[in-house]
Amino acid sequence: MLTAELAQRVVDQVRPVVEHNVNIMDDRGVIIASADPARLGTSHDGAIAALAKRDIVRIARDREQSKAGVNVPLVIDGEAVGVVGVTGKPSVVEPVARLVVLTVTLLLRQEQQLVDSQWRDARLKDLLTALVAEPGVPDARVVAVLNDVGRPSRSPWSLLAAVGGDANPSRLRNCIAGIDNVVAIERSGFIWFLVGRADDGVRRAVLDRLRSRGATVVVGRISATTEQLSIDARRLDVVSRRVRVADGQVHDLAEFDLDILLGLQPDELSKDCAARTLGPLSPMLRRTAAAVLAHDLSIVASAGALHAHRNTVVQRLNRIQELTGLDLRTFDDAVTMRIALAAASVVEVGA
Repeated sequence: MLTAELAQRVVDQVRPVVEHNVNIMDDRGVIIASADPARLGTSHDGAIAALAKRDIVRIARDREQSKAGVNVPLVIDGEAVGVVGVTGKPSVVEPVARLVVLTVTLLLRQEQQLVDSQWRDARLKDLLTALVAEPGVPDARVVAVLNDVGRPSRSPWSLLAAVGGDANPSRLRNCIAGIDNVVAIERSGFIWFLVGRADDGVRRAVLDRLRSRGATVVVGRISATTEQLSIDARRLDVVSRRVRVADGQVHDLAEFDLDILLGLQPDELSKDCAARTLGPLSPMLRRTAAAVLAHDLSIVASAGALHAHRNTVVQRLNRIQELTGLDLRTFDDAVTMRIALAAASVVEVGA
């Protein structure tokens, strides 16, 4: 737990403000950090005594293997992991030694928390990867991982993925603080939220936090079985990797069914689909086609969105028909155009 690197870092930090020599010994009483490099690797009998007693050892006079000073054991969770020794008159240097012990203890606890946090993150990322890549992840496995990371929960589940907003990823991830049965996992630039014991109330609480930060959110079903959770995870994975979505709105995962299907097929097929339909069209005509489809084929609504006159939109639709043979005012042709635009988007995002 106590490394020579951390110990020497502490010694180097206190050296400019402490006029006494500071040594830090490991759990065998060997000096692993010192302001005097010549003492590194040597045994310190005062430290050995402090470890044996689990109490401070004061040395009034210099000895063969130790100098006058104090040696204070470092005890973490009941285990003696080392000793801090400060050279000098015991009554003078004892407060210094205790302060160094406190500093080392805080640093050790911070490093342990970091290790624990990294381990929890790795466990959750492994679980999410399994849900995305492995068919039939058992419910017991999901529950076991959540128990291991200290966030116990159970089905039904709900899965959400969020990106953007006015918060950086770590703040977005931490926005669920205080909400039970939710864990946050970072993947593909999105923060994913796995909600357990999911009902509309629990998910609404998470969504309210994300909305308040202006995040774009894609949500799976409300109360999913573990099998459905895996399906939502695979579909969300495609959306996060292959679909451009960053408008600050909340979207149901079902909105992206077409994009998901296209995102699962080889890129060369999507490229060919897009090129055959969109190749003859200028960027302006593509934008017009997208606006008309986004506004349920309404000429008036599309003109408003494009800041163009209604007749201008009609002229553009006629031009699109001339170039592609597709009349977007009819259902089948509109569907063909929708597929082509989605294919182009998927290829562009995945490039």
